[in-house]
Amino acid sequence: MPSEWQQRLTPREAEIVNCLLRGWDNQLVAEHLGVALGTVKKHLQNIFGKLGVDGRAALIFQAACNREPS
Repeated sequence: MPSEWQQRLTPREAEIVNCLLRGWDNQLVAEHLGVALGTVKKHLQNIFGKLGVDGRAALIFQAACNREPS
């Protein structure tokens, strides 16, 4: 995960991003964190907004390119 993202995200959001970068789906993330699926979805909305990406694929692409989202 780009270090700039860690400054923008809460520790929980950063943990969720790391799970996404491992290829986990929302249900697996929820089970791993011990939270409801809806909670993960809400965190993802917040993450996408903070990072300026429009979804999971864009987030993974930006992380892979190690580029700052616009």
